[in-house]
Amino acid sequence: MKNLFIGITFLILFSCSSNPKSTNAINLEEILIENPKINYRLNSLPKDINVFYISNPETNKTYPDEVKGLLTNYYAFLKENNYSPNIKFIDLNNQDSCSTRVNKEAYNIIFLLNNSLEIKSDEYCLDKFVNKESIVVSNFVQEYKNKNFRRFFIDRNEDRSELIEFMNSNNRNIMIIDNKVTNDKYEIGKIWKEQYDKEVAEYKTLNKGESTQDIFANLLLLDQSTKRKRKLSRIISKELNHNLRTRKDLDSLFLSVNTQEARSIKPALDYSYFEGMEVFLINDWSEEVRFLKTDKDLEEVISIDFPFMLPTPLPEELKFIRNKTRNFAIGYDAFQIVLLTKGSRNLDNIEYRGLTGNITFKDRTTYRRSIIFKIKNGNYKYLNKN
Repeated sequence: MKNLFIGITFLILFSCSSNPKSTNAINLEEILIENPKINYRLNSLPKDINVFYISNPETNKTYPDEVKGLLTNYYAFLKENNYSPNIKFIDLNNQDSCSTRVNKEAYNIIFLLNNSLEIKSDEYCLDKFVNKESIVVSNFVQEYKNKNFRRFFIDRNEDRSELIEFMNSNNRNIMIIDNKVTNDKYEIGKIWKEQYDKEVAEYKTLNKGESTQDIFANLLLLDQSTKRKRKLSRIISKELNHNLRTRKDLDSLFLSVNTQEARSIKPALDYSYFEGMEVFLINDWSEEVRFLKTDKDLEEVISIDFPFMLPTPLPEELKFIRNKTRNFAIGYDAFQIVLLTKGSRNLDNIEYRGLTGNITFKDRTTYRRSIIFKIKNGNYKYLNKN
């Protein structure tokens, strides 16, 4: 168990949030991340907070990224509003949480962002801590005895489904490519079938070290086109100039891979003489590769992700962050959700432009929507920002 010591020396690392003004309606200058401008009821905010998290024994990090994101927002809010609750950190992997003593009057922030779905509420005695003054931040569904807590659910599959819905066409003929990490091409195909009552034309898994040019040569039948040309040249004893013919039953490509792989796939697709194919990308979230200010290798690609992973203007306290991670964004937003749900007067009218997406509230549920965007001329056009 670790207690947070709030020292003046930490404050020099953070400054209050100041968002730059938007100068362009569709690209990099647009503000996607912005705290609501409200007068917080500081007296209504928790005086004591317990932060539960699951450490990774394979890393040497003092705190996981979600806790670092929470602390970044905490210090920024402290400097601007002089709000300094007592915070206690409990690592669920380093102690017998079932015997852990905590302040029962404290507000509980419980991070369950382990990729394993083996976490059970009774394993860590989570039902002991999940009360009405709690927010559970997780990437998998978990049921608890108490139903009155707030849930902040972060799931890549939700983004994947939203991108499929955004495609909005019964006439598309799609090919799906996943990798060994996502391994979800058939699941995507099932969602596609349910959404549009149409079968997927082609499935493919990208293997490590596999040539993307060879993949498309086979999938788009370029080899067959080349063989036909050679055969006809032999028959007429004359070299032919011809345009390679590709399959006519494919017009859309859905990628479930990481950003680096996508940067090799898209140019290979363009090289394969297949013009007009729309490409959609859902990042696999396994590698924290952010999008570049000018991402020419992803030209014309439509993707979905956290605003934090895009080259958008950031508040001052976030500009020092060099290694952007999704868990950092989740932790930052989790603390902001606590501030909003406990410190605002009318939560139903609030929309928070968070690091993880646009966040709204209803009852005890927190809703999040990532940003869908298209890379055009190396820049970004946001398609669902409202």
